[in-house]
Amino acid sequence: MLFHQLTFINNSVRLALLQAMLILAIVFGVSSLGISNASAAIFITEIQPLKYPTTVKNLNKSTVVVVNWKGNLGGATNATLLDNDYYQGKYLVRSDSNRPITIEFFQLANETKVNLKTLRVRYKNKTYKSFPTVALDNPGVDGEVISIGAKVVAGKKATAGEKFPQYVLRIIEQ
Repeated sequence: MLFHQLTFINNSVRLALLQAMLILAIVFGVSSLGISNASAAIFITEIQPLKYPTTVKNLNKSTVVVVNWKGNLGGATNATLLDNDYYQGKYLVRSDSNRPITIEFFQLANETKVNLKTLRVRYKNKTYKSFPTVALDNPGVDGEVISIGAKVVAGKKATAGEKFPQYVLRIIEQ
């Protein structure tokens, strides 16, 4: 499972988190050496997270910004942009088996009155818009790039300020 938060953390916190994840990986990796049954694994490498531009909040209607899986602004965008710093999310997905995979992509709804909608995943030259999506071809050991995009909607009663909508991209072998 890939949990992504659109936020900034300083380098010392990032280093501590990476060290903790490495320790967990080593502990679980070492403890699983005694198991005789081999299991397949999916590896997800974030190339870039889904990023939205800085905008001015609309006063009398919901503020909508769409960044599609191609990294372009969508036509439903109705906000004044303060920068052009936006792009689609990209993830390299690899597998050490040939089993079909399932892709799940959903918002965590962590920001009041701010939601991710119209979620899209591009995988192996096909765009998916309902999740979970099951029985997809395995990405193989060389991997495939998954691109994601979504519409972010800040309701007219949402407070102004920085917002960090979170999403989960989960890929499971069947």
